Amino acid sequence: MFMVILLSAGILFFTIIIHGLVVTCLYSLCIGAVRNARNLSGIARLCLTYVFVLGFVFAHFFEIVIWAVAYRALGALESMEEAVYFSAVTFATIGYGDVTLSGGWRIGSAIEGVNGILLFGWTTAFLFKVSGTLWFSEDSEDPKAGQR
Repeated sequence: MFMVILLSAGILFFTIIIHGLVVTCLYSLCIGAVRNARNLSGIARLCLTYVFVLGFVFAHFFEIVIWAVAYRALGALESMEEAVYFSAVTFATIGYGDVTLSGGWRIGSAIEGVNGILLFGWTTAFLFKVSGTLWFSEDSEDPKAGQR
């Protein structure tokens, strides 16, 4: 059990590092446009929103695949398709229960669920902040905004 916890913690840390790199890359790529959101059209703002959302979708998928590769490589699941499916359901904390791990690996799936909750939360917080800046930047620049 200790080895499963150790391996799962390693995967968790690895996916957190990946997520942090994606956040940093997306931010670096788009910071100029986000800072000048007041000068952008609605379509341009929407396109920037798509960049962030799609970037995070790909990041989450990649993180799910990392867990799936680990399950498959360690023999916890029979096929890669089953491993990706199980990992996606676990990472998203849906937990259908139609595919399960053997007793020794169940703790790993619990750690993956925690990983998914944390990374989805991080994504949500980041998207909330970026969306506020993109779509409501006029209000924050308006000197009368605080008097309403």
